[in-house]
Amino acid sequence: MVGRRFGYKALGVTLSAAMALTSILPAYADSVMLKKDTQVKMAFDSSLSSSTAKPGDHVMMHVIDPVTVDGKTVIAEGAKVRGTVKKVDKRKHFGVNANIQLYLDPVKSVSGTEIPLGFKSKHGDLSRPSTAAGASAGSALLLGPLGLAAGYFVVGKKVHVKPGDKITATVDDDITVNAK
Repeated sequence: MVGRRFGYKALGVTLSAAMALTSILPAYADSVMLKKDTQVKMAFDSSLSSSTAKPGDHVMMHVIDPVTVDGKTVIAEGAKVRGTVKKVDKRKHFGVNANIQLYLDPVKSVSGTEIPLGFKSKHGDLSRPSTAAGASAGSALLLGPLGLAAGYFVVGKKVHVKPGDKITATVDDDITVNAK
């Protein structure tokens, strides 16, 4: 009789502990593969300007659309991402625009796994900043030194990011994560 009472109490304690843990720990369906180059859409939480930014400055962003794989959420909407200014190129003459390079800290998945983020370069869009420079070179050929001097006065644009402005990063590597 004593053994049975002890057994029932032990079983009751074990079940209580198991139920408590399942209510505390988040429920994860299973592991999924988040592929390299998966897009992560974010919005800036603070301003950033090429006029004032310097390497080492931080800027906060948040995920605006949940990232899902096979219908399961991997990165939740609202997840915070911190960016660090790596390099700032000020705007220049001949129409060369300013540029800010950011390094992104990993974003946390719904299970707490850190997911590395980066930016995918757009090779097809490189001609745009050089348009004014190309026009200056062309005008130098047509108009001589006067055309080249006129190109000097074409100044590129500053970079100014406001809170709410959107940016898209990509996942740097294939990574297996638990999803909800």
